Amino acid sequence: MNLGELAARIDARLIPSASDSFPEVKAIHAADTISSLIANASPETLLVTSLNNSQLIRVAELMGSPALCLVGGAQPGSELITRAREAGASILVSPLGLEETRDRLEACLEGTKQVRA
Repeated sequence: MNLGELAARIDARLIPSASDSFPEVKAIHAADTISSLIANASPETLLVTSLNNSQLIRVAELMGSPALCLVGGAQPGSELITRAREAGASILVSPLGLEETRDRLEACLEGTKQVRA
């Protein structure tokens, strides 16, 4: 399922990358530690976290992840948005908590018979 479809299905705000493309997402990984995000990131994995700092984009950039999803309605700072666009990554902002966001995203992917993390 592509990133735009996932955002719409969970009522998340989507801040697209500079390319405005919506990459395919085949897995979700939710965590509140950088080490866990790094260990589970991949080019088809949406990283879901309550962390909200400009260093998050380094994880996505290094591991090739297409996007980050911030939870709890946390608004990304301008530096994070700028760095994400430069790295070609999108940002989703979910109004829901970490577990509920993860569960809803996984249900979306399960419905399309995609691989889950």
